[in-house]
Amino acid sequence: MHYFKLITFTILLFGLTTGCSGPSSPSFETLEELKVVSASADKVVLEGKAVYHNPNNITGMLTKTEMKIFINDVEVTEINQNHSIAVPKASDFKVPVSFQFNPKKLREENKGFLRNALKTFLNKKMEVHYKGFVTIEVLRMSFDVPVDYSEKVSLGLRYEDTN
Repeated sequence: MHYFKLITFTILLFGLTTGCSGPSSPSFETLEELKVVSASADKVVLEGKAVYHNPNNITGMLTKTEMKIFINDVEVTEINQNHSIAVPKASDFKVPVSFQFNPKKLREENKGFLRNALKTFLNKKMEVHYKGFVTIEVLRMSFDVPVDYSEKVSLGLRYEDTN
């Protein structure tokens, strides 16, 4: 009888320690379909879709985005938004991303460039870097999912457009 209690206790203890884990943190996967929607001397608008993965077998809610956007290591804008976007269970999901910035800020930050170097700088592809986090709630538990992603994008501007 004592042996039976010991085996039952061991199985119960093992089941409690391995079978009852809380929800896991969702993860940022990639940014898709990033494109320049419009570009002028005063404003460039970029849009895309951020792809996240929810490993949990329960749904959640994306509630907040806090992110800084850098272009060629120059901070051009911030995104601070509150959301109420449904997160499906055990799958990838996409969140629309849109931001705008003034391209003159890039020129101001790079005053030391020669005119031809700046012209090349604006006509070629530039490194867009997203750094921050989104908050996702699962079972009333909040997870700050880090985002640290870079991609090369052509802004399609001519130097003369930014004067």
